[in-house]
Amino acid sequence: MVQYQLSAADVIRMLGCTMPDYREGAAEKSRLELFEEECHQKIPPMLYEFLGLADDNPLFGTADIWVSAEYHLPYFSYVDIAQQIEQNEKYWARAPKKYEENEHYQFSKIPREQWKDKVPNYLQIGSDYAAGVVCYGICEADLEREDPPVYYWNEDNSITDWQILTEKLSDFLGGIVCDMIAGVEYSTVQDILEEEEESWEFCRTEYNSEEALRAELGQHHIDLDSMRTYPSISDGEDEAYRICADEEAGALYLIQNKTILLVLQKVEQE
Repeated sequence: MVQYQLSAADVIRMLGCTMPDYREGAAEKSRLELFEEECHQKIPPMLYEFLGLADDNPLFGTADIWVSAEYHLPYFSYVDIAQQIEQNEKYWARAPKKYEENEHYQFSKIPREQWKDKVPNYLQIGSDYAAGVVCYGICEADLEREDPPVYYWNEDNSITDWQILTEKLSDFLGGIVCDMIAGVEYSTVQDILEEEEESWEFCRTEYNSEEALRAELGQHHIDLDSMRTYPSISDGEDEAYRICADEEAGALYLIQNKTILLVLQKVEQE
């Protein structure tokens, strides 16, 4: 049976991501649990599930979302502002007039509880891996929402200039996963899955018309129009992908930019 409404968590589960057991032996807590305790802030359940499944998984080694143990994830944008102030205060003290136009200097002159009058606090959850100049985050005021919007900030812009990236967190997570599978920037996912003991085969075909693509999908009893759409986070295209899966057949179907069909097929082990 074909599954059309795949969430990002559904896809990475199919690729072998599982929720780790942090409580084997000692009563150890996950980084997400520690974050919620220390910050007195709940993470949206959708994000909590996804990060738990992806936690330190090598498939995400070059992804635009932070899941590696080397990151103290997640963390708030006010932490970055506070760190910049702490690192630069000694220079500002020597020549304050020289830095009057510096945004971090200006923030240092007002109480932290008033920062919200200039910019909301954002829960930062990722950045563009290739260049590392764009951060992705969820506004603190939206964290109680089931499927909140995701914003982005470019380090070349004002620290108050966060813009909408996707209207829904689900679209952001799905776009991240599709970018990974399609190998938009890196072939990490394909390389790892093809090398695993229970490996996958990747078949990439580009068609010269939608009719030809539909005909191929029809051979697998797949309806193109029923496939869930996701944006590309790397390329910024709103409906760059369509995706579905036939779990019984061990196959994942990803359409990229309306013309490319990528089929991931689980290889039967002898």
